[in-house]
Amino acid sequence: MKTLSLPAVPDLSPTGRVGPRLRDSIPPAVRDFGARLCFPEEDLPLLIRAFTHRSVPEAGHGDNNERLEFLGDSVLALVVNEYLYEHYPQYAEGQLTRLKSRYVSVAPVAEAARSLRLGELLTLGQGDEQMGGRRRPSTLCNTFEAVLGALYLSRGLEAAREFVERELIARVDPAVLTDFKSVLQEKIQEQLRLTPRYQTGNVGGPAHDPVFLSTVLVGEEELGKGQGGNKKQAEQAAAQAALEQLGLTDAR
Repeated sequence: MKTLSLPAVPDLSPTGRVGPRLRDSIPPAVRDFGARLCFPEEDLPLLIRAFTHRSVPEAGHGDNNERLEFLGDSVLALVVNEYLYEHYPQYAEGQLTRLKSRYVSVAPVAEAARSLRLGELLTLGQGDEQMGGRRRPSTLCNTFEAVLGALYLSRGLEAAREFVERELIARVDPAVLTDFKSVLQEKIQEQLRLTPRYQTGNVGGPAHDPVFLSTVLVGEEELGKGQGGNKKQAEQAAAQAALEQLGLTDAR
């Protein structure tokens, strides 16, 4: 696949946008993608930068997508954190942190980038192109974040939030996110031919807001502990902690 040509010596403004002489050289595919996201004409060059990988020889740190990726990473974390805070009021901080990883880790973000066909718009150096960088999950993840950073700069937080919710959050199956017990049982049975068991009980809290603690064990070995407002939540939290302890937080 032919890579997009990178215009030389960009006309930079203090905001990070690019001036008129670069605006005329926007590739049609990038222009079409920008139209889908309602980018103003004057901000389309931000997408050129978002799709310019650091392996491009002509691109210095100000002209590749690393700075936009840095910004987009923070925007992504904010949007996902806000979403989880609003949709999982029963979860404690630790549970929310573990749940967040199911949205912002490389695998789901790279999958969202594939669905958007971002790899086809990416400009790479020759070596990275030959090594399959266009399909590399980490590169796709970084490109998604760079596009998000560009969208945030151009159209603000609300547009960035809508993009993340539509293109990433909506693609993640909530059942996969929350049914940690099933995932853990599948992995343990697959590897050890054993079934996890749970020891769960009420450990405190008022009658209207009880706290349950659960411990998940395989044989006599403790794999994780968790707590929640009822038995089911506590056992899910324990299974989630066990998956994290076993390095299986991205298991599907």
